[in-house]
Amino acid sequence: MQVILFALIGFSSALVNLGIYNLVLWGLQSLGWLPGYDFLVALIFGFVLSVAWAFFFNRRYVFRAPGAPWKESLIKVYITYSLTGIGLSSLLSLLWVHIFHLPKEIVTILNDTACFPVNFLLNKYWSFRKEK
Repeated sequence: MQVILFALIGFSSALVNLGIYNLVLWGLQSLGWLPGYDFLVALIFGFVLSVAWAFFFNRRYVFRAPGAPWKESLIKVYITYSLTGIGLSSLLSLLWVHIFHLPKEIVTILNDTACFPVNFLLNKYWSFRKEK
């Protein structure tokens, strides 16, 4: 059941990420700022806000970790998603856009799909682990 709830929250987080990503991308492109790298800046904005979204709902509904210190869990969640959401996603984004020439507008969908299993395991066994 946890995996299903995590997937649903992950899907909603991906929608938040996609919306913010495309909004920032559109803004940067409209202003002509950072051509060629505008998608990386948009990726960071989408990341920060979608992780906060995911943290709130995963803590409350998936891992039911109200006993875990929320500040420590939040830091761990950002570290977890930094490894995948920034590190791995940035590398994958460069691959999708510059090697495979895929549209910038869909890279977050591909990245989220690739990072899902890693994120679940890190969150379950590290970020939201209840202290014994």
